[in-house]
Amino acid sequence: MVVRGFFAVLSGIIFVIVGGFAQPKGFNDFAPDWSPDGTKIVFVSDRDGNSEIYLLTLAPVTDLVRLTHNRASDLSPRFSPDGSKIVFYSSRDGNYEIYMMNTDGSGVTRLTQNTATDWDPNWTPDGKIVFESYRDGWPDLYLLDPLTGAMERLTQDDYREAFPAWSPKNDKIVFASYREGSWDLYAMRPNGLVRQKLTNGEGIFWHPAWSRDGQFIAFEAVRGDESDIARITPDGQNFLWLTRDGYADSHPSWSPDGKRIVYASLRNGYQRLVIRDVLP
Repeated sequence: MVVRGFFAVLSGIIFVIVGGFAQPKGFNDFAPDWSPDGTKIVFVSDRDGNSEIYLLTLAPVTDLVRLTHNRASDLSPRFSPDGSKIVFYSSRDGNYEIYMMNTDGSGVTRLTQNTATDWDPNWTPDGKIVFESYRDGWPDLYLLDPLTGAMERLTQDDYREAFPAWSPKNDKIVFASYREGSWDLYAMRPNGLVRQKLTNGEGIFWHPAWSRDGQFIAFEAVRGDESDIARITPDGQNFLWLTRDGYADSHPSWSPDGKRIVYASLRNGYQRLVIRDVLP
């Protein structure tokens, strides 16, 4: 399925309106990820009845293609570093597992085979996949080589580690953890050692996303009824709000040039994708 769409621009904010007005109003678009070449955005939508993965081409024409066709939920799509693959997790085989497909939706491959929950996959710069799993009784982070199937457990403690994001420089993993009684962001080396707390304050801080040059980390900051996108440097310093608009903003992803972010925003009861300028 291919449909047309368009952009509405207002004060440095681009509302991504895909499907025109033919789509029903009661649907949500969320969990976007920007392609490495900057020409596409992959995201999840329930516009056709359940959570499926869609690919939005930004230029030269804003075409929207549905990539998955499954009665189960397909979630959290992420482009590979070379832009040729998309990793995601799905309940299509009875419980949540990690899957990979080509960017046209073909070649779907199941990467994990476990009765426990595997979810929130993301890529390393060299094409491996980091994800969260309950397979050893507690939610920890694991590293998977999709070519060989080799698996490595990265964390092993009594706290939940979630939403891993591997740095473009291959020197850090940023993740969210509830280890001190609140959701904060932490960083550790790829070997699982030398952990550093990056956020500290009231609220929930999660869904981190690295800028492509490794200079910044965008994330979702939830305080009370407000949810906005903020930014820090990899040492946890230089906190800056990227959105303070009164809407529930979540799941940021950077454009390759670092000048814009795309995120989901809850507006008038439904989530829509928004592209916002973050640098002049």
